[in-house]
Amino acid sequence: MLDFEIFNTALRHCFRQFIGIEELTSDRLDTLPDKFHSVTARMDISGEAPGVIWLNVAHPGIRIAMEKLNIPNSDEDRMMMDAAGELLNIIVGSAQRNSRVRYEFSLPSAFKGDGYPLRFAEKATIVARRFIFEEFEVILILEQ
Repeated sequence: MLDFEIFNTALRHCFRQFIGIEELTSDRLDTLPDKFHSVTARMDISGEAPGVIWLNVAHPGIRIAMEKLNIPNSDEDRMMMDAAGELLNIIVGSAQRNSRVRYEFSLPSAFKGDGYPLRFAEKATIVARRFIFEEFEVILILEQ
Protein backbone atom coordinates (compact mmCIF):
# COMPACT_ATOMS: atom_id res chain seq x y z
CA MET A 1 0.00 0.00 0.00
CA LEU A 2 1.05 3.55 -0.64
CA ASP A 3 1.75 5.71 2.40
CA PHE A 4 -0.70 8.62 2.23
CA GLU A 5 1.44 10.66 4.65
CA ILE A 6 4.22 10.85 2.03
CA PHE A 7 1.78 12.54 -0.36
CA ASN A 8 0.60 14.95 2.37
CA THR A 9 4.21 15.90 3.10
CA ALA A 10 4.86 16.34 -0.63
CA LEU A 11 1.83 18.63 -0.94
CA ARG A 12 3.06 20.79 1.93
CA HIS A 13 6.53 20.93 0.37
CA CYS A 14 5.10 21.81 -3.06
CA PHE A 15 3.02 24.70 -1.75
CA ARG A 16 5.81 25.98 0.51
CA GLN A 17 8.64 25.75 -2.03
CA PHE A 18 6.91 26.44 -5.35
CA ILE A 19 3.93 28.58 -4.37
CA GLY A 20 5.42 30.26 -1.31
CA ILE A 21 2.63 29.59 1.19
CA GLU A 22 1.95 27.20 4.06
CA GLU A 23 -1.37 25.83 5.18
CA LEU A 24 -3.00 27.29 8.24
CA THR A 25 -4.36 23.89 9.25
CA SER A 26 -5.30 20.51 7.82
CA ASP A 27 -7.61 17.74 8.83
CA ARG A 28 -8.37 14.20 7.77
CA LEU A 29 -11.65 13.88 5.91
CA ASP A 30 -13.59 10.82 7.00
CA THR A 31 -16.43 11.74 4.63
CA LEU A 32 -15.81 13.25 1.21
CA PRO A 33 -18.06 15.96 -0.20
CA ASP A 34 -20.78 14.71 -2.56
CA LYS A 35 -19.83 17.38 -5.07
CA PHE A 36 -16.53 19.07 -5.84
CA HIS A 37 -15.91 22.59 -7.14
CA SER A 38 -13.19 24.46 -9.02
CA VAL A 39 -10.44 22.25 -10.47
CA THR A 40 -9.58 18.60 -9.84
CA ALA A 41 -6.56 16.77 -11.24
CA ARG A 42 -6.10 13.00 -11.11
CA MET A 43 -3.19 10.71 -11.76
CA ASP A 44 -3.04 6.92 -12.02
CA ILE A 45 -0.32 5.13 -10.09
CA SER A 46 0.89 1.70 -11.16
CA GLY A 47 3.51 -0.73 -9.91
CA GLU A 48 3.91 -2.38 -6.52
CA ALA A 49 0.93 -0.52 -5.07
CA PRO A 50 -1.50 0.78 -7.71
CA GLY A 51 -3.93 3.56 -6.99
CA VAL A 52 -5.21 6.97 -8.02
CA ILE A 53 -4.24 10.29 -6.47
CA TRP A 54 -6.69 13.20 -6.73
CA LEU A 55 -6.05 16.89 -6.08
CA ASN A 56 -8.95 19.35 -5.78
CA VAL A 57 -7.94 23.02 -5.60
CA ALA A 58 -10.30 25.95 -5.05
CA HIS A 59 -10.26 28.71 -7.67
CA PRO A 60 -8.12 31.24 -5.73
CA GLY A 61 -5.45 28.56 -5.19
CA ILE A 62 -5.26 27.80 -8.90
CA ARG A 63 -4.85 31.50 -9.70
CA ILE A 64 -2.00 31.81 -7.17
CA ALA A 65 -0.36 28.62 -8.48
CA MET A 66 -0.56 29.87 -12.07
CA GLU A 67 1.24 33.06 -11.12
CA LYS A 68 3.97 31.32 -9.09
CA LEU A 69 4.52 28.53 -11.66
CA ASN A 70 4.72 31.06 -14.51
CA ILE A 71 1.66 29.65 -16.24
CA PRO A 72 -0.07 32.42 -18.19
CA ASN A 73 -2.71 33.72 -15.79
CA SER A 74 -5.99 33.27 -17.59
CA ASP A 75 -9.56 32.32 -16.75
CA GLU A 76 -9.34 29.91 -19.65
CA ASP A 77 -10.34 26.46 -18.35
CA ARG A 78 -7.45 24.72 -20.13
CA MET A 79 -4.85 26.89 -18.39
CA MET A 80 -6.40 26.33 -14.96
CA MET A 81 -6.52 22.56 -15.54
CA ASP A 82 -2.88 22.63 -16.69
CA ALA A 83 -1.93 24.36 -13.43
CA ALA A 84 -3.75 21.74 -11.31
CA GLY A 85 -2.10 18.97 -13.32
CA GLU A 86 1.31 20.54 -12.82
CA LEU A 87 0.76 20.84 -9.07
CA LEU A 88 -0.21 17.16 -8.89
CA ASN A 89 2.80 16.20 -11.01
CA ILE A 90 5.13 18.00 -8.58
CA ILE A 91 3.43 16.38 -5.57
CA VAL A 92 3.53 12.82 -6.93
CA GLY A 93 7.11 13.20 -8.18
CA SER A 94 8.24 14.45 -4.78
CA ALA A 95 6.36 11.66 -3.00
CA GLN A 96 7.94 9.06 -5.27
CA ARG A 97 11.45 10.16 -4.27
CA ASN A 98 10.55 9.62 -0.60
CA SER A 99 8.57 6.40 -0.93
CA ARG A 100 9.90 2.92 -0.22
CA VAL A 101 7.27 1.55 -2.59
CA ARG A 102 8.30 1.86 -6.23
CA TYR A 103 5.66 3.05 -8.65
CA GLU A 104 5.10 4.69 -12.00
CA PHE A 105 2.56 7.40 -12.62
CA SER A 106 0.55 8.58 -15.59
CA LEU A 107 0.26 12.05 -16.98
CA PRO A 108 -2.30 14.03 -15.00
CA SER A 109 -5.77 14.65 -16.30
CA ALA A 110 -7.91 17.47 -14.96
CA PHE A 111 -11.37 18.90 -15.13
CA LYS A 112 -13.05 22.09 -14.00
CA GLY A 113 -16.58 22.80 -12.95
CA ASP A 114 -19.02 23.57 -10.21
CA GLY A 115 -20.71 20.75 -8.33
CA TYR A 116 -19.35 17.62 -10.01
CA PRO A 117 -18.96 14.18 -8.37
CA LEU A 118 -15.74 12.18 -8.32
CA ARG A 119 -16.09 8.51 -9.19
CA PHE A 120 -14.05 5.96 -7.27
CA ALA A 121 -13.57 2.23 -7.85
CA GLU A 122 -16.30 0.22 -6.12
CA LYS A 123 -14.21 -1.50 -3.43
CA ALA A 124 -11.43 1.06 -3.18
CA THR A 125 -10.00 2.31 0.09
CA ILE A 126 -10.19 6.10 0.16
CA VAL A 127 -8.14 8.38 2.43
CA ALA A 128 -8.35 12.15 2.19
CA ARG A 129 -7.04 15.30 3.84
CA ARG A 130 -8.21 18.89 3.52
CA PHE A 131 -5.56 21.62 3.67
CA ILE A 132 -6.80 25.10 4.51
CA PHE A 133 -4.75 28.04 3.30
CA GLU A 134 -5.46 31.70 3.98
CA GLU A 135 -7.47 32.26 0.78
CA PHE A 136 -8.45 28.76 -0.36
CA GLU A 137 -8.54 25.07 0.43
CA VAL A 138 -7.14 21.95 -1.19
CA ILE A 139 -8.34 18.35 -0.86
CA LEU A 140 -5.90 15.50 -1.50
CA ILE A 141 -7.36 12.01 -1.98
CA LEU A 142 -5.63 8.66 -2.32
CA GLU A 143 -7.69 5.82 -3.79
CA GLN A 144 -6.26 2.29 -3.51
